[in-house]
Amino acid sequence: MDIDHVLLGLIKLNKGITGYELNSNIRDSNRYFLSISLAYIYPTLKKLHERGLVTFTEIPLINRPSKKAYEITPAGEKALEAWLKKPIDADMYFSSFLLKMQFAPLMEQATLLGHIDREISRLEDKINDLGQLPNCLYSGKVEQEMGEVLMSISQVLINTDEQRLAWLKDWRRRAG
Repeated sequence: MDIDHVLLGLIKLNKGITGYELNSNIRDSNRYFLSISLAYIYPTLKKLHERGLVTFTEIPLINRPSKKAYEITPAGEKALEAWLKKPIDADMYFSSFLLKMQFAPLMEQATLLGHIDREISRLEDKINDLGQLPNCLYSGKVEQEMGEVLMSISQVLINTDEQRLAWLKDWRRRAG
């Protein structure tokens, strides 16, 4: 599950992070890609610990329960590395790609470039497919009014995807 791996990645990037700090990090920087709460984070951390993917150090607090500072184990690093190498599923909103790319500093360059190249290819194919829409609309099988609506929607999608494509190509150029 991606949430397990996102937590592993955040723990790797933020050695000694607590569950509360993980929640703040997700709320502040990942809320567009991932929606989870403390009520889900703590049981997930417990499962990650039981599976040997993370360890924790208890930090005693006065008049409150102690807090746990988490670190990733070698087994957790292997699980994270396998997830980072796994190809990203296409999604309409680009969020799966962006969610995994926040861990680009943890990836080998070949893995990073592979993800970027696949996303570039997907967007080029999508833009090409959307560009074929006028041929379909002018075939006479779609009413003119509906065709105009579809053309407007497709133009918005093309413009958005062209911006994403330009950004990805620039990232690809800078990455290697």
